Amino acid sequence: MAFSKTLVSDSVVQRLIEQQNIYNSCNRGFDALVRPGATSVDIPDLAIPKVKKTGTSATHSDRKNAKADTALINVPLGPYAVPLANEITAQWESNGILIKEYLDSAALVLGEQFDSEVITEAQSGTKTAFAGSSMAWADLTALKKRMDKNKIPQTGRVLVVSADLVDEFFAIDTVKNATSYNKDYLESGRVPSLLGFQIFISGLVPTVTVSSAQKVNMTAFYGPGLAFVMGRQAELKEVYDEENLKDIKDLVCQAGTKLLNTKFAEVVYKP
Repeated sequence: MAFSKTLVSDSVVQRLIEQQNIYNSCNRGFDALVRPGATSVDIPDLAIPKVKKTGTSATHSDRKNAKADTALINVPLGPYAVPLANEITAQWESNGILIKEYLDSAALVLGEQFDSEVITEAQSGTKTAFAGSSMAWADLTALKKRMDKNKIPQTGRVLVVSADLVDEFFAIDTVKNATSYNKDYLESGRVPSLLGFQIFISGLVPTVTVSSAQKVNMTAFYGPGLAFVMGRQAELKEVYDEENLKDIKDLVCQAGTKLLNTKFAEVVYKP
């Protein structure tokens, strides 16, 4: 199908892509551990040292050994590829603009995929129902309480609220008051931090299965306790297809995600 005489308009149709980069709130410090050719990476899991008020013998179990008491958590890495093709006629008709827009979209959908997988991985944590039939302020404070009792650091907590619960979330008086006169929220729609959580409203939050029923939910996690590992930054690979007169392009990368401990994540679902 040929383009109109205007060739390509000054803007493209709005991409229906949710780009929040939730995965960048995770622990990104393990990328350098990935070696060429690796299909997984082992992350060191330190033992918790003990506080003593008396002396401790050299071989006592309370004396933690840097090597022997360090466990390893394996994070599988898988390939991700966004396949594209650029027909020679398209290059002529659009002056190369169309493929650039598609490449921009490829980067965006990769980010959306990573966000989705981070949320899904976080949902392997503890699951708790709302105290009532709908979300209330007490559900948020109870979530904070459970994380506090699990000794989760205050900095780095993330809460992703399903878009299906957005009405209930903003119906909470404290949330409503916090956002009603917040200039940044009113202008940008970005929810301010609440109770120490960085808040995301997302259409990517999958339902969780509870007693064979699917439940909408909000998913919380401690960012440094959920590893997101990218083995290589996205690479663009290209070959020419002389039979079909087009350039074959793949945007390829290697990545994996892993919740390092179930206490680092909480799912609170609607009964």
